[in-house]
Amino acid sequence: MVTRIKNRDVGRLNRISGTRVSKGQAQNSAGKTAKSQRQDDVSVSSLSRSIGMAGEAAHAAPDIRSELISPIQEALANGNYEISNLDVADKILRQVLMERKKAI
Repeated sequence: MVTRIKNRDVGRLNRISGTRVSKGQAQNSAGKTAKSQRQDDVSVSSLSRSIGMAGEAAHAAPDIRSELISPIQEALANGNYEISNLDVADKILRQVLMERKKAI
């Protein structure tokens, strides 16, 4: 009679015997090791590849675009940088509306 050990029983055997039996291996009554025939496959979608390429491009780009930041830094330092409250509110509302539109 051959006794088969299922993967769910391996953890219990480890606790009882104190030996380690991996999930891919189990011992039968003759003491021989039987390997599992199951294989796992991994595939990466084209969307995942595109996201990976976008991430690499973002890391390769410079962190700070000084040609855009320098004039703002100077205006802030001089105290003459003004922001329109209406423009800020308009951009916030547009962003909220766009996010809701995408959610629908």
